[in-house]
Amino acid sequence: MRRDVALKSLVGVMAGALLVGCPGDDGGGDGTESAATGTGTQTGGTTPGTNSNSNTNPTDGMTGTSMGPATDPTSATTAVDTTAGATDDTTGGNPNVPPCPYDEVAGSPAPGLELVATGCTRPVQAVGHPTQPDRLYVVEQTGTVKIVEPGSGTCGATFMTVPTVNVDPNTVGSEAGLLGFAFHPNFPTDGRVYVNYTPQGGGTIVEEYTVDAGNPDQVDPSTARTVIEFCQPAGNHNGGQLLFDEAGMLLITTGDGGPQDDALGNGQNNSQVLGKILRVDVEPDGNSHDVTANNCGTISGQTGYGIPADNPFVGNGAVIDEIYATGFRNPWRAAFDPMTGDLFVGDVGQGSWEEVTIAPPGSNHGWGDMEGLHCNNDPGCDITAPGTVNGDGYTMPVTDYSHGGGACSITGFAVYRSCEVPGWGGLFFYADYCSRVMGAVNADVSFDQNNLLNIGEAPLGNGYNAWGDVFVTTVQTSAGIVQDGKVYRIAPGA
Repeated sequence: MRRDVALKSLVGVMAGALLVGCPGDDGGGDGTESAATGTGTQTGGTTPGTNSNSNTNPTDGMTGTSMGPATDPTSATTAVDTTAGATDDTTGGNPNVPPCPYDEVAGSPAPGLELVATGCTRPVQAVGHPTQPDRLYVVEQTGTVKIVEPGSGTCGATFMTVPTVNVDPNTVGSEAGLLGFAFHPNFPTDGRVYVNYTPQGGGTIVEEYTVDAGNPDQVDPSTARTVIEFCQPAGNHNGGQLLFDEAGMLLITTGDGGPQDDALGNGQNNSQVLGKILRVDVEPDGNSHDVTANNCGTISGQTGYGIPADNPFVGNGAVIDEIYATGFRNPWRAAFDPMTGDLFVGDVGQGSWEEVTIAPPGSNHGWGDMEGLHCNNDPGCDITAPGTVNGDGYTMPVTDYSHGGGACSITGFAVYRSCEVPGWGGLFFYADYCSRVMGAVNADVSFDQNNLLNIGEAPLGNGYNAWGDVFVTTVQTSAGIVQDGKVYRIAPGA
């Protein structure tokens, strides 16, 4: 609990009609992959998908929790004050970051959700200001980044807007739009920020903007600069996460281009950018780069980025220099562990399995030969233990779960490193878009549970801040119409 907040609000399962989707491969779907195919009623009794490799540490006190339905979802939670007020130094020694403000909770309590903000429009990401962790920048898929001021409880002033597609605020829509946002590693000293979005002509573009010299709470639109762009053969499987690593290089997740069972073969085609995690230097290297996306073309002569010399495939003629890791279907949300540097990825599955994987540089994650820890296009694939590399050179996910129990599409959140519950340290939290059930796994799979909490709303995106908090962005829908978008912080449950 935050020291200056006497009241903590927890959200249980919220009754009412919520959009239910199933994975689609027709170019449609929501931001996480699941195509809107109808409506259904979500209740507190939803059974999570069965995890084929559940491996729970018996000494850990965390328990799976399915909280009872609240009659009025909006009254089941109360926005919390996120103003500062503590002296603990839990920020890794960074003098520019205020101390972590929470009272420590011993052990590993069951998780709950603390409401941070409402009034957001299809939020897909919530990122804390690098030196003001309780000031959140919320990425709305409709093309806007909004600021949540500490204690305000609402998505407020507009920080920036981009000319994207899929802008209807009332429907979840397709997987296109504004999909990712990142601060420059030296922000706010270096006032640059980066966005990944679908331009109005289609495709994917990563752009750089600089904050307005006269108003640091807005970007200057005239500073827009293209870092990298590439075409898309379909409107789905766009990935979209942006992350800077410890070396200051920008990682970009890309989907496989859309068709079922990776019919284009992009997951294992390393001469192009789809089905990958890319790694580029946002400082141009003076060279001209040709960027190819299979089945839609090449955008030549790009000069907005550089190739990091330590990229794993530099100089390998069979693999383009931009690739950091390969073999993904739709790595929708991903996050680094700020302590170990491990890159956790929630990769959206096809029709049977959703997965969490850790992606070291140079790794291949097996799509479309494999789906999770199971064979897909290659019926004779080599299945080995979670987190290991199989005989085909594919890195196995650390966990997967089936589409049983109404699951359909994973939304990865982030790795927990907050001072509030040290017992959760190293857990990567995630949830399913359709079942609304949250799980967590750590790097060595000594903790692996996929039924910790039914969050009651559709988890659309992820978030994190310099205190090590994990944020969850959701949409609440009725009869297919979006009622509200919210931001929660994962916190101890009741």
